[in-house]
Amino acid sequence: MDYLKKGVHSIQDAMHSPAYHKLGDAIVNLVYCIAKAKIAMELEGRLDITGSSKVSARILREAITRANGKAKSQVGAKGGAHEIADVAEAIMAHGWVNDMVTLEECAELVARPVIAKKPAKLREEWEAFSEGFSDVFAKILLRSKK
Repeated sequence: MDYLKKGVHSIQDAMHSPAYHKLGDAIVNLVYCIAKAKIAMELEGRLDITGSSKVSARILREAITRANGKAKSQVGAKGGAHEIADVAEAIMAHGWVNDMVTLEECAELVARPVIAKKPAKLREEWEAFSEGFSDVFAKILLRSKK
């Protein structure tokens, strides 16, 4: 997949790349679905993915805010939820394209807080997903600094 790296040499390049926003959108939603399947198997003992298969921009916005604190950075801190979600998606694409994270690793990190907290309310579920995605983004941000 070297063609995905052409012209994108840093995480900042990725954050400004419309192609990485789109690629990241697909990866983020795939990770979300895999995480939801893990959660269903763990908590309900069956493979049942309910609800939306797309991650809310609000979840990604909150995840980037948390990731910035964990990684001591300020990426995507400005703009509306959709602009910040684009940055989050580009970060995910950058991490995956550059072998900083695997889909399985991302899904595990996203699912972990949901499984641990067993949220009863939608807002609690969103917060748990946000926490999980923040762990993924923080890992990528930290690895991109090296």
